[in-house]
Amino acid sequence: MAELANDLGSPFCPKCGGRTIRKVVGGRERDTCPDCGYTQYTVATIGIGALVFRGDSVLLVERGIPPVGIWTVPSGFLEQDDDITSALVREVKEETALDVTNVQGIVIVRNTVRTDKNDLYVVMLCDVDENQQPEPDGRESTQARFVPTSELDTVGISEFSRWIVTHYLHHKPTPMKMITIPGYRADAKVFGNF
Repeated sequence: MAELANDLGSPFCPKCGGRTIRKVVGGRERDTCPDCGYTQYTVATIGIGALVFRGDSVLLVERGIPPVGIWTVPSGFLEQDDDITSALVREVKEETALDVTNVQGIVIVRNTVRTDKNDLYVVMLCDVDENQQPEPDGRESTQARFVPTSELDTVGISEFSRWIVTHYLHHKPTPMKMITIPGYRADAKVFGNF
């Protein structure tokens, strides 16, 4: 295998702390550690979006972080110790102060692949406490409210969030449910139309 200068990734191994080199592994340049043999494979980012309806209105937030001022469904990134459902519950709470009462399942998955990143964005249909009103956190979201779906054009909604809402309303896909498989890894969640 050809060895290459380490100019793209981490200069140190996350396993043993040794200096890494760039090496062709599996047909691609990757950071590898000559000391312990560790190979760093690309890690995709995973985002989560919440699709929440109240009557004929959908929950949207105005972003306080880039891209500032754009309206989207509540969303954020999964942390290393999150499962997809706990990330959804956390992000809805952080951005709107609403408590998720029921996660119905996955309705849309987007995969963005570019030379500089690979990310998955998972949209889940969920319900929130009917007795609560949304409140923005003032940092990630500057406004949070239920917007009538007939008035999406009155807010500066992102193209993708608009597509999420209209696609769901037109097609009503059956949410993929989350289960654990008895006898299989307890930390593995499986999604499907069971």
